[in-house]
Amino acid sequence: MNINKNIKITFLFTLIAFTVGAYTLYTSVNSEAATTVQNEKKVYSAHADYPVVNNVNELEEHADLIVSGKYTGNRNEYFQTDDQGEVVVKASKSEFQIEHVYKGKQPESFITVVEPAYEDEEAIYTIEGYNLMNNLDNYVLFLATTDTGTYRIVGMYQGQYQIDSNPSIQNLARNSIETVHFEDEQIDHYSSLKEQVFEFLTEENNQPTSVK
Repeated sequence: MNINKNIKITFLFTLIAFTVGAYTLYTSVNSEAATTVQNEKKVYSAHADYPVVNNVNELEEHADLIVSGKYTGNRNEYFQTDDQGEVVVKASKSEFQIEHVYKGKQPESFITVVEPAYEDEEAIYTIEGYNLMNNLDNYVLFLATTDTGTYRIVGMYQGQYQIDSNPSIQNLARNSIETVHFEDEQIDHYSSLKEQVFEFLTEENNQPTSVK
């Protein structure tokens, strides 16, 4: 992956176990340091075992809940440690306000979503290139339930999409903020999925509303 005038350093993580919240723990095997990107923060990227879907139908099958809405701006760290107390996963718990439900039972208007990324004053930590939601854009999320009452993003980067208030097919620029931490092959994959997600949303929004 080419980054102008920057050096990319990737942390390779190996599988340890599954924990509460359905996230996988990883431990560093090769720690050669990081990438400086748009905001001059170092970026530490981890790899994980996760389902790679071929189309939006497979993505929908993996999701217990599909919703659109906005991140409220409320976010807390969600760190996971190994048996020695060392932090091996840095993730975030983000509050999300639901505006529309496309699949699943309507939960509360506000839910907590575990995002596979974390950002502090010095660095960004991401699993499989996932980019944290901002509080300016609208999103559609493909979510799976957890036994703690929170929701997790399905398939890492495959389960989160920025959307317009009137969804339509759009082409992703390769320098999109959504894909800034992606590998090249992930960008193409995500672009294809996003077009299908917009088609899915358009079809759902055009469904006639039943009269009770």
